[in-house]
Amino acid sequence: MRETKTKRHSLKLNFIFNFISQILTLIVPLITMPYLSRILHEAGNGQFSYANSIITYFILFSNLGFDIYGQRQIARAQDDREEKSRIFWELFLLKSAFTAVSLAILYGVAFGGAFGDPYTKLILLLSIQVIAVPFDIQFLFRGEEDFASIAIRMIIMRTVGLACIFIFVKNETHTWVYALCFSVSVIASNLMMWPAAIGRIRFVSLKKMSFARHLLPSLLIFLPTLAVTVYSVFDKTMIGWFAQNPDYENGCYEQAYKINSVALLLVTIISSVMMSRNAHDYETGDIERVRGHIYSASSYVWMMGTPLIVGFCVLSGNLSSWFLGSGYAEVPLLLCIMSVRFIVSGLGEVLGNQLFIAIKKEKYPTIATLAAAVVNIVMNYFLIRKMGATGAAIATAVCECTVALLLLALAVKGKYVSLKRLLLLSWKYIVAAGVMFVPIYFMQQNMPNAIWSFLVITLTGVAVYALCLLLLRDRFFLRHAKQTLGAAGRLFKRRAAAEAGAAEEQQTEDAQGRESADAEQTEDKNV
Repeated sequence: MRETKTKRHSLKLNFIFNFISQILTLIVPLITMPYLSRILHEAGNGQFSYANSIITYFILFSNLGFDIYGQRQIARAQDDREEKSRIFWELFLLKSAFTAVSLAILYGVAFGGAFGDPYTKLILLLSIQVIAVPFDIQFLFRGEEDFASIAIRMIIMRTVGLACIFIFVKNETHTWVYALCFSVSVIASNLMMWPAAIGRIRFVSLKKMSFARHLLPSLLIFLPTLAVTVYSVFDKTMIGWFAQNPDYENGCYEQAYKINSVALLLVTIISSVMMSRNAHDYETGDIERVRGHIYSASSYVWMMGTPLIVGFCVLSGNLSSWFLGSGYAEVPLLLCIMSVRFIVSGLGEVLGNQLFIAIKKEKYPTIATLAAAVVNIVMNYFLIRKMGATGAAIATAVCECTVALLLLALAVKGKYVSLKRLLLLSWKYIVAAGVMFVPIYFMQQNMPNAIWSFLVITLTGVAVYALCLLLLRDRFFLRHAKQTLGAAGRLFKRRAAAEAGAAEEQQTEDAQGRESADAEQTEDKNV
């Protein structure tokens, strides 16, 4: 039975809340990186990186694509509470079953001594993240386009986790303490969502549940996710196997990848928001609206990704010197190589998640990512042996390009998008970033590596880039800048009106008080 239609959430507000949620997912590593890079050194960070890469495979198997699939299904059933509740409980129980199998395999291998010391202790502590998988119910809130609840939860738990790292991780032997803090914060964060979820869903009888219907579509989503993991996590595992100095190489690669991922978040932040909206619009038959969202999202990728590539190529040495400290000599080169992800990963997210998964074409991302995974494994096998972390970065960049190009070819062939239009969206951003390159390059050449110079050069680059887009009259930039300024202006007016109203009310109260005092004085005289 269809129920009262769920209130639609604003895309702009969802974007803001999703940005807060996602940035906090990576802001803790960003804040703690300078501290941990100096406390745990390259070896400790490398050991954590390798152990966490092992755990990622078990987390991946426990999830099996249920989160992305669940978000899409909840989005389609927003207005039907009964069906939404069935989907929720079915996916929760499926995740629980797969998690039990995953933990059995993990503990069997770990206690069999396959990982070796000191990795076994770290892996067992990090396995708490696997236990936390069934309790991660973000797909419910994302499907309902309620990103505010996720953001609030993130703010609380990431702040607590951040404090624990600075309080308890004190020296280079505390890699295990860092692993424990990291894992406990994950499971606590997941459990915090449940009180809010209970009021949104109903309990459903086991007899009414149907689990088989979710397995095949979840598996189709899982395959590209598995392939992405191969070239985003498996490279760290292969560095541990094949590099001549694995802990050092993994330490450099881990830090570079974290920094790159934080910046990449600025490009891919809209993906979760737009996927839910596109899934809903496609379900109602509004394909033109979906296509319009894809072009808007692509414009955003070009606008944010192009200057990030230029900025990282120029400033990676400066950033690494003061952010990580000494001992991470390979990081600047790794950051330059990985910067290509700002465009290709962004477009891959748009075409993969926001388009194909939203419109039930999971096979296309599967084809693209599986092909890229094969390329990645082959390249890593040969390049890591010769070049260590640098070889892994090159392989990752090539594979990201492979995914984006294959998805683009499939989207154009299926007439979902126009190649000419997608490319024409980019030229103003390329020109503006090229102009921006000139001043920041010469400033970097003539200024020392320090946090103050990095900030000065970055702000200069942002100002030059924005000015160029204004002069080029880029419609996407102007429209959103105008909306942002308009929203700020309305907020200022409301605040000013509220203050004026409060002042007027206070004046009225003062006047009434004076009148009351005069009346009392008059009465006293009469007495």
